[in-house]
Amino acid sequence: MDSTAFYVFLFMHLASLIVGFGSVLVIDTFGLLWMLKKVQISFVMKVAETTQRLIWLGWGGMVFSGLFLITMKGYVDNLTKIKLFFVLLIGINGIFLHILKKAFEKLPENDPVPNLLKFRMTITTIISQTGWWGALFIGFVHRHIAHNIPWPQNPYTYMGVWVCFLVLVTIIGELIFRKKINS
Repeated sequence: MDSTAFYVFLFMHLASLIVGFGSVLVIDTFGLLWMLKKVQISFVMKVAETTQRLIWLGWGGMVFSGLFLITMKGYVDNLTKIKLFFVLLIGINGIFLHILKKAFEKLPENDPVPNLLKFRMTITTIISQTGWWGALFIGFVHRHIAHNIPWPQNPYTYMGVWVCFLVLVTIIGELIFRKKINS
């Protein structure tokens, strides 16, 4: 493995992490401030306009550089499979967040936000935070503890349980909040 290329891609990976995850933390902080009624939703949407581009830039940079780092490593262990699952989940969630952002932008300025949209925003935020922190933690463990971690025995079970949990919570929330809208 060429150590110069490795460090170039590692730097790109870490810089992309800072840009992408840093932007996620910024928009999630303003989202929390909105939930606490400290800022207006219109301000959060303006912040999201900028952070959304930076998040995608960071995510794309991490995927690009990560592919080279995995290729240089030469194998994908079980814990890396879970990390790749988190990365994929973040990307899919980002598409849904973009659609959700468009729904928020259509709301009249001073109208209250429907609970269904608040629920969806909460679920997507939980997915985002879990994905980013999970991938970050696994990357840290690989870099500073061991490069090859065969645990867990079957990573697909953990991924499946996580997806089933998210689907179940989402379906229950959608049913509860849609029922309230229709009542």
